[in-house]
Amino acid sequence: MPSRSLRRLLLGWLLAPLLVLLALGAAGTFYIARNAANDAYDKELLDPMLALAQHVQLVNGQPAFNLTQTARDLLLVDAYDNIYYQLSANGSQPVGNLYLPVPPNIGDKALFYNATYSGRSIRVAALRIHIEKGGSGVLQVAETLNKRDSHLLHILLGLLAPAVVIALAAIVLVWFGVRRGLAPLQSLQEEIAARSHRDLRPVPEHHAPDEVRPVVASLNALLGRLDAALASQQRFLANAAHQLRTPLAGLQTQVELALRGDLPEDLRPTFACLHASTIRTAHLANQLLTLARAEPGALPPDAMQWLDLRSVVEDAARIWVPRALDKQLDLGFDMAPAWLVGEPLLLRELLANLIDNALRYTAPGGSITVRCGSAADAWLEVEDNGIGIPAAAITKVRERFYRVEGSPGDGCGLGLAIVDEIARVHDAVLEITAPAAGRGTLVRLRFPHPQAKVFSST
Repeated sequence: MPSRSLRRLLLGWLLAPLLVLLALGAAGTFYIARNAANDAYDKELLDPMLALAQHVQLVNGQPAFNLTQTARDLLLVDAYDNIYYQLSANGSQPVGNLYLPVPPNIGDKALFYNATYSGRSIRVAALRIHIEKGGSGVLQVAETLNKRDSHLLHILLGLLAPAVVIALAAIVLVWFGVRRGLAPLQSLQEEIAARSHRDLRPVPEHHAPDEVRPVVASLNALLGRLDAALASQQRFLANAAHQLRTPLAGLQTQVELALRGDLPEDLRPTFACLHASTIRTAHLANQLLTLARAEPGALPPDAMQWLDLRSVVEDAARIWVPRALDKQLDLGFDMAPAWLVGEPLLLRELLANLIDNALRYTAPGGSITVRCGSAADAWLEVEDNGIGIPAAAITKVRERFYRVEGSPGDGCGLGLAIVDEIARVHDAVLEITAPAAGRGTLVRLRFPHPQAKVFSST
């Protein structure tokens, strides 16, 4: 479908009629200028004709001009054009240097018309004259069109040059006016494009033109409905996850007690499977609750605070090192001060998901390294030498519930989706690549400098 640009549409509707009017004006100017030139030069052509008519006489019954050569030259010589004349009378041989047929119905009033003579366009004046002894004849005087064409060209240039200048100025003014008129739309587009998917605030209407305000109002109404729908979804997700945690914790405790007690051997595998399923379900509920906390608008305005990312990593070390040892993995930490503005609980959840992912997809005997520090910006890295992520799936692993085909373990595909959402809340840049060694996964986050960061609840 062809592009329907409002700018092009306005310019088309404004400039097209302007150009048509310019063309019509040029045609009208040409017609008027041509008639004016013809009228002026026709009057000049009439003068030698009338002078010749006064010197016509009959010689031996034949018409002739009673003029000396000098007088004839004065009448018929022109600096720009060739002058021709012809006298036809009483059916005799025409006299002169012009040989044209005599137009019918020639009267006592001069007739002017265009003709071609010797391959050249000429302007002819014809007049019926009275000759002595009651005779009559037709006198024709003609000239080429050199000075007429030159004069017409000068008239056209004199008339059209200002019109062209005015037209060009009008085109520039129309273009500038359309551009200025569409500037509020451009500003509106830039404001909407600069927003993140979390920013559902109403779009300001006071800068919008009257014609666009209904559109902005409808857009704000849509944003309001969308915000309400997202808030309802967040509340449902958070409430559902929260309500599931308590019974799941109780169920897990009961299953663990049963496994420690005297169970019949034929029921022990069933209770072990039930215990593993309960742990996975509780993990999923916790992740859904974390995801709900990281959703747009879920954080209170005062949630962000100054903190050192190193303290978050130290807390994670106390929790995750024992689990790594249980899985025969080498979990190491390389920490340096890294100050940022963030939400502590969400940052702990972010790091927990990264370490949990690394533990799940790294074989026994492997190594995992957690690093943090600060250069221009604070940064956090989690590197492992596990199975890695195929290059084709790097983007998809950020999607919710996506798991790489053939991946081992019992993950639910929410870990990196939670990391991505928490990174968005902190305006951090998330990069997922392969380590320099070539095997495993390197996840790196770069947080903006606190002085350049402005947080909001949206």
